[in-house]
Amino acid sequence: METTFTTAENPIMPRHEFFRLVGTSIGAILLARCMAGCSAQDNPVPTPDPALKVDFTLRLDEKINENLLSKGGYVIKNDIIVAQTKDGLYVAVSAKCTHQGTELTFKSVENQFYCPLHQSRFNTTGQVVVGPATQPLTQYKVEVNAAAQTVRVYN
Repeated sequence: METTFTTAENPIMPRHEFFRLVGTSIGAILLARCMAGCSAQDNPVPTPDPALKVDFTLRLDEKINENLLSKGGYVIKNDIIVAQTKDGLYVAVSAKCTHQGTELTFKSVENQFYCPLHQSRFNTTGQVVVGPATQPLTQYKVEVNAAAQTVRVYN
């Protein structure tokens, strides 16, 4: 036995109306998630304490630091990102975005530190290039010893 519905019991929605409603619903969901992510949170803006003593050495002959041997390579240690720029210089800044504390990456093509969460970008001295971040990163001094294959980071 087959059940059939009359038009009054099963009204047909035009295709364009269906897609408009689905698109609007998805847009509203995405907007709500974005607004929640960018709204004020209990977490304060992460600001590294420049008075905190930093002094460590990375050995370039260790496998964990091998990315630093190539231009554009970087490593993160002790919440500090150390990178070799496309010019071959070593730089070090705090590794957390000052907007919401997301861990940064180094984009060698732009020679900038990049936040994958909200796309803030910082130059190699830690200054904000593109927001939403407004505070610069803490910059650290770098001393390279080519003979010993080490990179020292300190303040």
